[in-house]
Amino acid sequence: MRPFTRTTSAPRALGRRIIPWFVAVSAILLTVGIGVYTSVTRLISAGGWVEHSYQVLDALDLTMARFIDAQSAERGYVATCSRVLLLPYRTDLPRIYSGIAYLRLLTADNPSQQRHIERLHGELAGEFSRMNMAIADAATGNVKKADTLVVDPQDRLNVNGILAITHEMEVEERELLAKRVASVNFFATTTLIASALGLLACVAILGFVFWLVRRETREREKAQEKLYQTNERLQDSMAELRMHGDAARSIALLGELLQTCRNTGEALAITARHLTQLFPDVSGTIGLYRNSRDGIEVPQTMGSGEGFAREFAPDECWGLRRGRTHHYESSGSEPHCDHLPAEIREAFCFPMIAQGETLGALTIGTERGGGFTDSERQTMQTIVEQLSLALANLKLQETLRHQSLRDPLTGLFNRRYLDDALARETARMKRRGEPLSVVIADIDHFKRFNDTHGHQGGDALLAEFGLLLASQARGEDIACRYGGEEFALILPGAAIGVAEERANRLREAVKHLHIRLHGQPLGLVTLSAGIASFPADGQSGAAVIGAADAALYRAKRNGRDRVERAGQGGAIAVQSAAG
Repeated sequence: MRPFTRTTSAPRALGRRIIPWFVAVSAILLTVGIGVYTSVTRLISAGGWVEHSYQVLDALDLTMARFIDAQSAERGYVATCSRVLLLPYRTDLPRIYSGIAYLRLLTADNPSQQRHIERLHGELAGEFSRMNMAIADAATGNVKKADTLVVDPQDRLNVNGILAITHEMEVEERELLAKRVASVNFFATTTLIASALGLLACVAILGFVFWLVRRETREREKAQEKLYQTNERLQDSMAELRMHGDAARSIALLGELLQTCRNTGEALAITARHLTQLFPDVSGTIGLYRNSRDGIEVPQTMGSGEGFAREFAPDECWGLRRGRTHHYESSGSEPHCDHLPAEIREAFCFPMIAQGETLGALTIGTERGGGFTDSERQTMQTIVEQLSLALANLKLQETLRHQSLRDPLTGLFNRRYLDDALARETARMKRRGEPLSVVIADIDHFKRFNDTHGHQGGDALLAEFGLLLASQARGEDIACRYGGEEFALILPGAAIGVAEERANRLREAVKHLHIRLHGQPLGLVTLSAGIASFPADGQSGAAVIGAADAALYRAKRNGRDRVERAGQGGAIAVQSAAG
């Protein structure tokens, strides 16, 4: 009876000795946690103020840079009377006042800076008044008076006053920045020191507790080793470990393969093969939501897959209904899913969920007796999670590829894709000895249409024309939005005559577009186009585009609603009566 007494009393004595130390560790961790939380909170706040100071300095620098640009533009205009130089002045003037307003908003908590801003605003207003007078004099031909205003000594005093104010603001803000940076460093150091001291104390106490536990454990093992060791249990443990090891290696390999899959089909096939290798006597399906989200389609089966539905509604699966794993047993109380075989003994329906979106369901069933072990269930769950993440990543990659190559408004290819495709197609046509034609089309008077009906009306017109252009394109054609209201159509293998016919057909189709916004018709539009052919009109894709673009501008000059060919002065299409 002595060994029995020792084994029952030893854990109690060990527990009584360890409890105080764990209480001490808990108290230290709590104290350190509170201190770290406080320091980090203050650190974040101080960091925010540092960022605020940088925002003020950046806004101040940007405002002064724009002021200098505006002043340079004003003096350049007075010196040359070139209206082109007025564009930076007229652009920078509202931006400077916007910058002043932004500075006023940023320094709302600083009365001193607010006073500086009010002074700066007044000085700038006076300087811009003088600059406007000089520009007005120069515009009316009174250049001498304008020059007098430019070289006026008072102007230099005004500019120096503006620079002095901005310098005072910068000095004051940098002083605040230095204080805030010092505060950030202080709280960061405090957090580090508190964390280090707390962790060192906890490690020391836990080391002592570990030594104490280890000493007591050794004494207990000596008394219990003959009572609790059996060959049968050891063999069972080893078998289970081997099974876990095989499953872990298989899961690791599956994860590596899923990361390198190029499409959904590969990912589903690889997952199905791994599942059938781990569980040879099971069958099932992998189903994915349709794009319309109104049903599940089964692109991949496992095992025989016999009896499993190849497509079903989401509400036919209890796993998808509940948003978690559904375990069905013929002898249990869980309901039977309609997409499972009627004779199935046990099955799991795993919803595939990643990044908050349900992608589909993986279903596994068996006819064997005894069902699945907890280890097998966990393995299946891990595989489902890996597959879900892989499918979500593949879907995201496909979305990003689409967004990088497509224009979001019209759905056509964008300018980036046009450049790559044109270089590729011209090289291909050159190898084959065939022509390639390009149509550059532009909606006539689009700016007037946009001004009349607003941006929503303009967007509706562009979207509708994009659909029309896509419908007019052949399978091998490439329809792109070239920029703004200009569109491009690449016609591989098409001679200039074919391009002429296609462009005129498109021009006529545009006249029948009925654009509506909120149910109201927006009126009819016309189209002008220029066409060019490779290699007749250029030895590269860029040259052909340039030739077609020049032909388009000639069509615009010649009255619109027409198609013109590169290198020719006359229009191909007869101008419509409306044009």
